[in-house]
Amino acid sequence: MGRNGQPAGPIAGFREAVEFLEQGIDYEKTRDWKYDKKSLDLRSSSSVRRALGEPHRGYDIIHVAGTKGKGSTAGAVAQCLQRCGHRTALLTSPHLITARERVRVDGAMIGEEAFRRIVARMQPYVEGRRRRDEGGDEAPTYFEMLTALAFEHFAERKVDWAVVEVGLGGRLDSTNVVVPRCCVITAIGFDHMDKLGDTPEAIAAEKGGILKEGIPVVIGRQPYADALETLRRMADERNCPRWEVGRELVIADARPTGAPVAGTDAEPGWRFSLKTPTRDYGGLFTPLLGAHQLDNLAAAIGALELMSAREALAIDAGRMAGAIAEFRMPARVELLQPRPALVLDVAHTVESVRALLDALDVHFPGRPLRVVFGCSAGKDLAGMLRLLLSKCISFTATQASVPRALPANEVAEAARRAAAAVAPQAAIRTVGDPWEALQRALSEAEPGDVVCVTGSFYVAGEVRAGWLRDHRAAADQSGEATGGRSCSSF
Repeated sequence: MGRNGQPAGPIAGFREAVEFLEQGIDYEKTRDWKYDKKSLDLRSSSSVRRALGEPHRGYDIIHVAGTKGKGSTAGAVAQCLQRCGHRTALLTSPHLITARERVRVDGAMIGEEAFRRIVARMQPYVEGRRRRDEGGDEAPTYFEMLTALAFEHFAERKVDWAVVEVGLGGRLDSTNVVVPRCCVITAIGFDHMDKLGDTPEAIAAEKGGILKEGIPVVIGRQPYADALETLRRMADERNCPRWEVGRELVIADARPTGAPVAGTDAEPGWRFSLKTPTRDYGGLFTPLLGAHQLDNLAAAIGALELMSAREALAIDAGRMAGAIAEFRMPARVELLQPRPALVLDVAHTVESVRALLDALDVHFPGRPLRVVFGCSAGKDLAGMLRLLLSKCISFTATQASVPRALPANEVAEAARRAAAAVAPQAAIRTVGDPWEALQRALSEAEPGDVVCVTGSFYVAGEVRAGWLRDHRAAADQSGEATGGRSCSSF
């Protein structure tokens, strides 16, 4: 039964399975919806899993929430667990190109047939709910169904551990039915303020809603003192042992390596050390660009060390270091080509744009910046534009093909208003299609320039899909076209 009241039809293939899920409300792409217990009832999420036999109870779980860096942190945790010999699952959101990206076991995306088969199992139950709800306003949502699908796939593959990233907030998120062995809460920032609150402490309280009585937690480095104090208070109220990045988890000797601008042979990234309460990690290397990623990696290592200290997990320091050295995340200050440098990033908050610009200053010092930008409704557009326009020589407004996307002409007009104060000489134009917008920017770029695509997962996804189409041979070789065999091959 579709959301229009018509039967959905048999689910014969992967495409039909995706279409069936998309008939549910998709809060990632919808502009206006209520964030409350009635609209986001965890009983609805639980009921989908009950129809599949409560699959999430068959393995240990690490639950990751936060505003910034939760995807990178979750991916790094999964990579380390896998390298230490544990069969490891990973659930992330949103995806860049295909929904299969969200559901991985030992780095490999769920297969199309497994995806179809699990959705087909859910179909009778979901259609029944849609009929009873007279239009489906309280029927399972897109994210609830994908979460249940992921949990079932992990059970079928008999994983030891699942790393589960929260979709939105934490308290009312459909993943918040799990009883994890450890929680991680990364940096809190201003995003989804119409849903989560407009102060750091209010947002932190929603994210901290994943904390469970007596379950240990790692708290990432927090840019706002009020958010940190809120998370500490909530952890103490629930008797959660906690480590914090910057206190128990101390980063030292951090220095950038390589210089793609200068054409050196050294791989760009960071060398650093990490001291934990249980052991010291010296001489670590990560290919991730941006100092903010060191905090995410510290939180990931810290979560595993914390569980190891509590005799809940067996890990190997040497394998952990190897996992960090090979771990990559697409569209997180991702360098796609060196000259002109093409960087893809999903920054969509003021804090994440600031971190992106800091990373570009470190890894591409002094190079002219050309920005291709599109974002969703409800974001701090003016704040992001002020930062970007203060650094770039050209700005191309674009628009992803999702309902939540702000029209490109509105983005361009806001950019002109912002430029009047911070960059009156910046060239501003509108190109509606993200891939075409990138081609325009690249065609005008000098070899020494940096072209950066940012502002939205959806813009980044459309550009990355175009990039893979044009570089299929390299993608096939690296494993990206098929999902690869490690968590780094997203």
